[in-house]
Amino acid sequence: MVFSSVIFIFFMLPLFILADNSIRCAGSVLGAHEYRYRNISLIIISLFFYIWGEAANVFILLGLGIVNYYAGKIIYNNGKRIIYFIVLNIFVLFCCKYVCWVISLILPFLELKQPKLPLGISFFTFHAISYLIDIRRGVIQPAKNAVDFLTYFCMFPHLVAGPIVRYAQVQHELTRRGPDASLFSYGVFRFLMGLNKKVLIANSVAGIADAAFVLSSQGHLHFLDAWLGIAAYTVQIYFDFSGYSDMAIGLAAMAGFHFEENFNRPYSSSSIREFWRRWHISLSSWLRDYLYIPLGGSRGSVLSTYRNQLVVFFICGLWHGADMTFIVWGLWHGIFLIVERMKAGALIAKLPSGLARAYVMLVVMLGWVFFRAENMAEAMTYMKTMFMPSCAPSVLSFYAMSMVVLMLGVVLCLIPDRFLPFSPVSEKKELSAGLYFCHAALAVISVSMLITSSRNPFIYFNF
Repeated sequence: MVFSSVIFIFFMLPLFILADNSIRCAGSVLGAHEYRYRNISLIIISLFFYIWGEAANVFILLGLGIVNYYAGKIIYNNGKRIIYFIVLNIFVLFCCKYVCWVISLILPFLELKQPKLPLGISFFTFHAISYLIDIRRGVIQPAKNAVDFLTYFCMFPHLVAGPIVRYAQVQHELTRRGPDASLFSYGVFRFLMGLNKKVLIANSVAGIADAAFVLSSQGHLHFLDAWLGIAAYTVQIYFDFSGYSDMAIGLAAMAGFHFEENFNRPYSSSSIREFWRRWHISLSSWLRDYLYIPLGGSRGSVLSTYRNQLVVFFICGLWHGADMTFIVWGLWHGIFLIVERMKAGALIAKLPSGLARAYVMLVVMLGWVFFRAENMAEAMTYMKTMFMPSCAPSVLSFYAMSMVVLMLGVVLCLIPDRFLPFSPVSEKKELSAGLYFCHAALAVISVSMLITSSRNPFIYFNF
């Protein structure tokens, strides 16, 4: 089940709001135990949400949740044992996601089919690891009871596609969140905004990107269509994933939780380093705090710093999927981060703003070719088409309505912040009635499109 589905909007969302608000209204009767009943309700709804799409794999989720709850207590008393539990989490992730791929690399004559991944396993594995490490570092204490921890671990807004939420960010709200009309209203707005980004923009331009890669695999892609297709995918993946993050943040706010922002208009960056401060912020900060800094960060020699960056982005690529395309995508970004640390970085910093942003967009778009392609051969064929004009006819321009949406998406990605009516990362969260009404009206169109359309996946549900 995805947030932008008719079933979720008309069944799951009302059930979630009704259950949480009913318990809140009964707070005078329940007294100090109100928060626990709200947490239990959230766990039940989250498990129901997960079972809807992953009936059998819910046992992996629950098993890891219970193991990591007790692991936290053990580590609190004996920090030296943390390595065993981190290895256990990584081992489960490896068995579910990478074992078939690794075997096929070692024994290429074996034709192994990768089984369907448990939804969100990459995300809730990182949740578990950050929880255990933060206990070991003394940042947090273990959850007081299993209900509190499972509420954090299984909470459906972030369960299957992030953002990666650390226990320290929500631990106080697990027991102290209360009725807050302004936060609930803000949550509804963010949900509507995310829904519109996903359905009206991401879904609309997806056809152009899909058609471009199909034509490329058939050898019939015009080089202009190749650029058009990757531009469409660049817009699609941003509005798809940032739209999901908006909906997750909104749903959490409706339940009384504050999730940190996951995107800050990354295509406005003037360097790849800045891009990674704005793109998938919860992942990039996780890799920084739990991998890059423990490896030594930039405290050692220049060569060790470069090595650490390549290791981090190798892991970043591998985290996204068991395929060389993801690894190359990660290393592609890692290499440009190293380039920006060299003398070339000083030259890039001196570029006019427009040229610097054009450089970032070129690097990012070329990287998305590897991310989107099914395999390395397809990626290289697509890349070759982008830079070698062919005799194939240009056909993607016939996607008239999608082209209009694509241009709108590009404008929304690149327009300066001062021209936007709302900035999620700003401290000022007041919403004008006109902006609220606008997104509510657009949401009606989004829902009508969902009812009449059969294609509505989330890209990051694959990870």
